[in-house]
Amino acid sequence: MRKVILPAILFIALSNYCFAQENEQPKKEFNSKFGLKAGYNINRLAGETPNIEFDNKSGFMVGAFFSPSNKGGLGYRSELVFSRQGFSYDDNGSRQDVQTDYIYLPQLTTFSIGNFFQLQAGGQIGYLLKSSIQSEDATSEEQKITEFMNRFDAGAAFGFEIYPFRRLIIGSRYNISFGKLYEQEMTRPSPFPFDPSKVKGRNAVLQFFAGVRL
Repeated sequence: MRKVILPAILFIALSNYCFAQENEQPKKEFNSKFGLKAGYNINRLAGETPNIEFDNKSGFMVGAFFSPSNKGGLGYRSELVFSRQGFSYDDNGSRQDVQTDYIYLPQLTTFSIGNFFQLQAGGQIGYLLKSSIQSEDATSEEQKITEFMNRFDAGAAFGFEIYPFRRLIIGSRYNISFGKLYEQEMTRPSPFPFDPSKVKGRNAVLQFFAGVRL
């Protein structure tokens, strides 16, 4: 009987030890450092805009990011984003569409919950590449107004991402600027039907995007 019981005990002990060692080994996770994304912008002007009402305008964004492996759920994200934004307003019954093209550099702190969800928050700086205004009348020419705008834009960014599959990204983000949109000291005649120095509006952009982790 002892010849049967002793080998059985040794076998069970060895099996339990191997099972425990296997469970202690960390599972391999897909944690890509680089990725690409593109999406849809809804832009409005936040803040005081006396004597004139500005309307929302849609645009688009494309970007790339670098996000190294995180530990304990915390990490960071560096991005390079092109964002087409804008707004519109009424000028004596004629709709005027303003388009602004920015390059942004968001720097975000990330907090991952499992492998499928991530919260993001941080700041960003941007540079205005160009800005133009055009009437809804198709016969009117586009007018460049970059020189009347603040070229630098700094603000905060908050958002989240969902990873339903191994490489797919689906997410949303809200960006709010700290600085004013227009130059506050005009040294030349303004092309606007309002005084830009009295417009305290700031970019406020809601983004919806999808992408891929490379």
